[in-house]
Amino acid sequence: MLTTRVALLTRVAKRSVGDGPSILGAAWGAVAASLLLCASAAYAEFEIPEVDAEKGAFEAEYRGAHHWGLPPREDRDDRDPLRQSHELELQYSLTDWWMLRLTPNVEQPGGESIEFASLGVETQFVLVPRHGGFFGLALMAGYGPNSLFVDDGTPDEFEFGPVVEVAPGPWLLTLNPRFTTDVGEFAERDGLGFEYAAQLRYQFAERWGAAVLGFGELEELADTGPFESQTHVLGPSLYVFSAPEAEREWTLGAGVLFGLTNASAKSALRITFAMEY
Repeated sequence: MLTTRVALLTRVAKRSVGDGPSILGAAWGAVAASLLLCASAAYAEFEIPEVDAEKGAFEAEYRGAHHWGLPPREDRDDRDPLRQSHELELQYSLTDWWMLRLTPNVEQPGGESIEFASLGVETQFVLVPRHGGFFGLALMAGYGPNSLFVDDGTPDEFEFGPVVEVAPGPWLLTLNPRFTTDVGEFAERDGLGFEYAAQLRYQFAERWGAAVLGFGELEELADTGPFESQTHVLGPSLYVFSAPEAEREWTLGAGVLFGLTNASAKSALRITFAMEY
């Protein structure tokens, strides 16, 4: 599954106010594509999402990772283990409670060249906005129409789950547990799988923060198998934020993730950059 691979989170945006029309056009293009695919965005690999939406806001996000100590191929259901991944996520908020995302993804399995892997679609509904407060809650749902873009029998995937934020003082805890299932003619499982993304971040200065992140997956809830056959990674990250008076908000982060099981890559370099409009 695409979401079993450690990814590098980054958000990218346009550079000037003069780019506004093209930004809006890209955003509406993402919205239109989402509607045409009758879905909500293929959940970005190990993304740490945010609860709040702001009507009319556009955001682009790049994410990628480089992995070391890849697990044996037979431990990954005969799929080549991932060495690099790169995504560009386009997000547009139609209202203060509804956003859409479009996510093209390219990957490089071990020993192979970089190739286009998928185009995912995702939506998120804000149930309890946080707006800098203590608690926020949203519900996301995503669809990855993999069979439309890769000819290797990869099943389409649907996933859904809550996004929870708890922010006591300078701390921010983000939790995103998700249920997943295969759909379409190449579906390999009938039941539900489970994935999670979590981050505990501490902002120790106005423009600096440190975090611990964790991600994992259970292929099938009905048969989780031994712990060593599951994917679980954990690691630290350091963030720097834009100045409060900056015209565009941005976040730059760097960190590493370490595999906790034999089915996980031993380590992955993770770098992030984000900008909002």
